[in-house]
Order: sequence, then C-alpha cells, then structure tokens
Amino acid sequence: MRVNSLKLNALLSLLVLISPLFFLTVKHWTNLIVICLFVSCSYVLTKDEAYQLTSLRSKHWCQLISGMLFAQLLAVVLGQIFRLDFYSPNWDGPLRLVLCVPIFLAIAKGKLWAESDKSITQIWLTTILPLTLLWTLFFRLVWPTSWGPVDLTTYFVDPLTFGSYTLLFSLLTTLGVSEYWVKLNSVNKCLCVLGVVSGIYLSVTSGSRTGWFSLPVFLCVWAFFVLKPRIGIKRSSLLLVFLVTVLFVALASNAYLLNKFILVWTEIADYKWNAPNADTSVGLRLSFYRMGLRYFLERPFAGWGDLGWALQMNQQEFLKFASDYARESPRHGFHNEIITSAVRSGIWGLIASLGFFAVVFIRAIQGIRLKTMGDHRLISLTLLVFISHLFIAGLTTEITNLVFLSSFIGLTLAVLLGEQIYLEANLQ
Repeated sequence: MRVNSLKLNALLSLLVLISPLFFLTVKHWTNLIVICLFVSCSYVLTKDEAYQLTSLRSKHWCQLISGMLFAQLLAVVLGQIFRLDFYSPNWDGPLRLVLCVPIFLAIAKGKLWAESDKSITQIWLTTILPLTLLWTLFFRLVWPTSWGPVDLTTYFVDPLTFGSYTLLFSLLTTLGVSEYWVKLNSVNKCLCVLGVVSGIYLSVTSGSRTGWFSLPVFLCVWAFFVLKPRIGIKRSSLLLVFLVTVLFVALASNAYLLNKFILVWTEIADYKWNAPNADTSVGLRLSFYRMGLRYFLERPFAGWGDLGWALQMNQQEFLKFASDYARESPRHGFHNEIITSAVRSGIWGLIASLGFFAVVFIRAIQGIRLKTMGDHRLISLTLLVFISHLFIAGLTTEITNLVFLSSFIGLTLAVLLGEQIYLEANLQ
C-alpha cells in the first residue's frame, strides 16, 4: 500500500513538473492538468496521513491561503445573492482557483515533492520553463497566428496574454539560472540562455506591451537579491546595464512595439477629464477606470454582474468624456483585474482581488526576510517576481478572465506557496 502511494505521488509530481510545457500551445492543456491533479490530490489527502503539518503557524497560513483561493468564487456567489441574479458561467474562472486548493495542501504536506533533491520550483525555472519557451518558439514559427498587421501569437492565446507570459517565463528563467549558475552543467546553462532569448523574442514580436512595466521590479529584485551578494555591486551594475541594453535593442528592433511604449506618455498627456476623448489604447483604459469606479460606488454590495451596468452607461457624467465606443467596450472587461472584479461583485470582488495579491506578496516578503538559502530562497524570490508581474499586468488587463489563465495562476501559486510552507515547516 505504501509503495502504491509513493508511485502515485511520483506520478503527480511528474504531472506538476510538465504542466507549463504546453500552456501556450495546446488548448485546454492546463485545465485538464488541474482537474486531474485536483481529483488525485483530493484522494491522496484523504487516504494518506503519513505526514502532517506540525507548525501552528504553517497551519494558519494554509488556512489563509486556501481562503484566498476560495475568495473569488465566494465573491461572485455573494454578489449574485445580493442581486438575486444567478449566472453559473461567472463561476468558471474562480472555480479553477478552488480546484487548486487540494493541490496546494498536498504540496504543503510534502506529498508531491519532486523525486530528487530539487524542488519543483527549481526544476521549473532551470529546465521546464526554458524548454517551454523553446517549444513555444518552434510552435509559433511553424504555426503562427496573426492578430492585426504585426501581432504574432498562437492559435488560442491573445497577444496580450502571450506577450506577458513569454516575458514572465524569461524573467523567471533568468532568476533560476542566476541563482543556481554554479550548480548547473554547461548544457543546462545553454538551455536557460536560449530559453531567455527565445522568450524575449516571442514577447517583443507579439506586439504587446502588457507586463513589460514589471521589468523594473524584476531588475531591482534580481540585482539586489541575486547579483549583489554573489558578484558585488560593481559587477552587478555592469551586468544590469548590459541586460538593459540587450532589452532596449530588442525593443528597438520592433518599431511597432517601441512606438506603442512611446504613445503611452503621449496619450496620458492628451487625456481630457471633462471633454470628449479619442479612442486610443490608454485613453480608453482611463475612461474604463473612471466608469468602473462610478459603477462600483452605485452598487457596492450587489455589483452588476457582467453586463448589468450597461443600463447606466449613457448617464450624463459619462457623456462628457467617453465616446459611444468607450461606453460600450467594457462588455469585454474594464481592462483592470481589480476594477472588473469590483464592478462584477461589488465590495466582495474588491476584497477578493486585493486579498489575492496581498496574501501572496506578504508570503514572498516574509520568505525573503527569513534569509534562508537554496530552494526556499528561490521560491520566495519567484513568488515576489510572479505576483508583481501579475499585479502590474492586471492594472491594464484582466488576468483571470479566461479559464485557462485561472488554472495556470492557481496551479503555479499552489506549487510555490505549498513548497514554501513545506520547507519552512521542516526548518523549524
């Protein structure tokens, strides 16, 4: 019986390890992985009680993180109860986060630890993510999908998501290879470098600037926590300048994307607060945020659901600054994770969204402050980079509006937070 349990745990670990590989190239891949892991981990937690958390602090964090993953579904349900308007498709994305709770608990209790002396996070960052980027590059070169004149992506992923996650995978690979450089063999180092270059190329050629504003945060984390302790401030500064130069050259090679970055400041400066505005990318978003705030204040407890606000979109206050197109466009979302959730589910959605970012950020900072080494340190730094990237990307687009994105985010956080808690419990 014990042998069968170990085999099941090893199989589940393998499934978690390969989960990022086809995230951007095979539709429904991540959803299927999460469903399989949910069923299996629920079974493992029920049948195998060989290991239990002994730290009261770890138990409390497990409860809080589980509540954080439940919160978005609860927010949708509460908003629908207050409105007396039940619409089950709104449960799809939040439900995927809930499915990740047993996965998180199984990892936190040590049941899915990788069958080696390496954590799942380390293997992800130094092997799986660079392989994912190289495979995605091959896939897009052979089967490219165009959105507009120059935006390139894969057949089911929009350019905003594609550009954001290929950049994120590059940053995380850079973090992993830097942290474990002396322990990696030459082939592994080359794999990581090729993966980083491929990811930056994929992000630049996607034509999307989503997620790129998280780059300064990553560079600060990378320079201060990874480079400085190893090579000193002078060499860190030189390497940082080199990387920034490479990134700038990459951006400059794509005039279309570079122009989109320049237009950000121009469109912000041209925005009018009490006069009609042109339907530019930044101008539309600013109008969405203003309208979203107004909708939230009008129905703070019930929210509006997906489209209930449309009955109020022609109010006089909006006519001053928003065109017909601007007032109708939020049917596809308010291009902001927190505002979209607050409009849909009222104060419950606002709390759930803010809590989602806050809990993960606090765990990352607490982990870094422990000043541990090895896997625990890498996981805490990865959490900080991951949640910072999601937060900054979420300021200009929804990050959990699609089911496969909720599945991926939930699974990634389940792994990172679960492994962090497991390692901390064993340190005490």
